[in-house]
Amino acid sequence: MVVSRREANKIKCRQDILKASRRLFKEKGYENTMIDDVAEKAEISKATLYNFFHNKESFLVGTMDDQIVATRKYITGYFSENERNTGHHTSSYEKIKLALEFLVLDSRQFIDVSRRILFLNACETSPMYGKVNEVKEMFRALTDEAKNEGVFSDEVHSTEIVELLMSIYLNSQFQWKDIEKLTDEQCTARIERMLDVTLAGCFKK
Repeated sequence: MVVSRREANKIKCRQDILKASRRLFKEKGYENTMIDDVAEKAEISKATLYNFFHNKESFLVGTMDDQIVATRKYITGYFSENERNTGHHTSSYEKIKLALEFLVLDSRQFIDVSRRILFLNACETSPMYGKVNEVKEMFRALTDEAKNEGVFSDEVHSTEIVELLMSIYLNSQFQWKDIEKLTDEQCTARIERMLDVTLAGCFKK
């Protein structure tokens, strides 16, 4: 789909604002970052910023939305390229693994922001409440695909597998105290080990 220059500029401006907010949250902390700070960092007026985001929490909503979209695009792009290059269909389980790896590696860049998003997801008064359900829906679709391909046992419900995948994701965000120091390879290896152990009883024998 062809995007007009005006629309492309709007998309870029929104991305610049989110990047600025994440950098500031990391440098100054969420509570100490003001709307004015984000506008200045993004090199735009406060009025322009308000065309995209109306408060600080909306930066978090935007960050989560973008991460989910980026994960889906990554999976689609990776497999399209892989199938073009090799001619082989990669399993749906590989999609699950790559989706989890992408989420963890992407959030590692702004782990404090990710932790706040996940914390606010449980607060009923927050705009972030239930936002993580979109991650669950993505894992549910991938899990159903894997079950249809015979990867997982019929005795294990998709919901149970999704909850196990979410437990790995949440564990990486809150329990990996060294996550910012890990290399991509170390993160990937740790996720693969956790998947092997956590889902050991879910595969079709």
